[in-house]
Amino acid sequence: MSDADTSKNLGFVFAPDWARTSADEYVSRYQDKVYDERTGREERPRREGGFRDRERPPRRDSDRPRPPRREFGDGERRSYRDRGEGRPRPGDDRPREGGDRPRSQRRGDRPFVRREFVKPLEAELRILPNQRNLGIIIKTLQATHMAYPVKKFVRLFLENPQACLARFEVKPESDIVFWTCKACDFVAVSEAEVVAHILATHLPDFFDVTQETCDAPSGTFPCVAKCTLTNEWVGAPNHHNYRHRVAELAARAGMSEKDYLKTVEMCRDQESIDAWKQTETVRTVYRLKVAASKQPVAVEGDAEASEVPADTRPTYNRDQAEAIFRRDILPDLIVSAKHVCVPVPAAQASTSQSLTWLLKSTLRKEQSNPTSLLYALRGAFRHRKFTIFRGNDARGPEFVANVTLTPITGEHMVRELSEALKYVTEHPLCTRAELIAALREMLPEMDVNVIVRQIAFLFAKGHIVEYYNGVLALPESNPRFRKLPEEMKRERDAAEEKAPSSAPETTPTSETTETPVAEAVVASEPETDSVTETPSEEAEPVATPDAE
Repeated sequence: MSDADTSKNLGFVFAPDWARTSADEYVSRYQDKVYDERTGREERPRREGGFRDRERPPRRDSDRPRPPRREFGDGERRSYRDRGEGRPRPGDDRPREGGDRPRSQRRGDRPFVRREFVKPLEAELRILPNQRNLGIIIKTLQATHMAYPVKKFVRLFLENPQACLARFEVKPESDIVFWTCKACDFVAVSEAEVVAHILATHLPDFFDVTQETCDAPSGTFPCVAKCTLTNEWVGAPNHHNYRHRVAELAARAGMSEKDYLKTVEMCRDQESIDAWKQTETVRTVYRLKVAASKQPVAVEGDAEASEVPADTRPTYNRDQAEAIFRRDILPDLIVSAKHVCVPVPAAQASTSQSLTWLLKSTLRKEQSNPTSLLYALRGAFRHRKFTIFRGNDARGPEFVANVTLTPITGEHMVRELSEALKYVTEHPLCTRAELIAALREMLPEMDVNVIVRQIAFLFAKGHIVEYYNGVLALPESNPRFRKLPEEMKRERDAAEEKAPSSAPETTPTSETTETPVAEAVVASEPETDSVTETPSEEAEPVATPDAE
């Protein structure tokens, strides 16, 4: 018996089931079917009357003419369909037909910059008037008996931020601490920001910085950095002065070192390297000023240390000068506290974004609805025993005057005073000029100067209220008040002029006229004649506030 017969008889057949039977069965199963060459699936006959056998209905707008294609101008933006491009993919910055710049830089010519989240500053901020400028207003009111609107004094401070103070205060249990520079009132919420500001700004105040010639740098420099903002040479990255140069240029540009390095371009040609070496033939030398030195350098034969020649003092490079500055001078320039009160311009120059955002939002609120400044001025006026009252009714404009409103009758007065009271009673809201003209007709025998001096007694004692615009009223609980026609016209013209150019954060100074207030300021303050004076500039005259 052969091997094939033995395996068949014993059941050891290792072929699959379909191979053990005849192939005719499988051929007959698939021989009448049709298959799709592309998909490999069987093509089944469609049902009669099905959707695929019916004709597709015509489109509703097939009879309507197609609108012409829109033609764009040279400067008009087009969508990716109008430019004949495909849909842009995220992160695709390839140049397109619309321009040779990346897609991320087409809108406004500014690349996309991811901003870091800044936590809001949990502190209370109040806007207060500067005591020096407030004192000028108080002296002005003390020198006159006229009534002036309180809200216009508030506007004078808001329109001149250098006359305002920003008081930041946090709760005692909070971990926020304000760091301040004593030299310029620079404020920040971190010590590192104040230290960087002092080193960049106040280092020349304590050191004499001079330029001296020296040899060009020697060594191998594969590349040199160039600033693309100012076209200045930054230096070679392997040079010892590169780090200080980057810090100096970044502080000058108002940027962080990390952001400034993105604007630096590396030049590897020999001409650029040689050009940079020529600029390094002059070095910066620092000499400690005698007034800032705790142990001034003394020379034999000199009577005073201030007369020491500059050449005899030791010279330092940037690293040595910073080390001496940090050790001996910096601790006396920094102060930390839970609450600080600094001028508004100094707070606006802070590098702490959370602090500047809080200040900006508070100033915007004060412009629309002054609260802290109004309360501060009210308290200052009441402290000086001024009279604060409202005109017309309990919700009318608020005025302040250096007189006490005292009603009186003219029964036991001289004739001119009695006639003056009678005229104001019969002609409410008349002006001072109208009163004097009427008294001249009633008392032709009296000199006009005598009449003016007599009625000035009524104004000074509060028997007649005289407003800043010359309107007169009787001293009631809410004395009557009105604006003159020329004053209202001037306000409308000023509002129309500043409406198109006014910004949401600042309010331009409104147009006002000169009155005895400005004269009183000049008389009381011959050296500083302004409500908004600054330490570095001379002050401007005070503008007369108008009623609102």
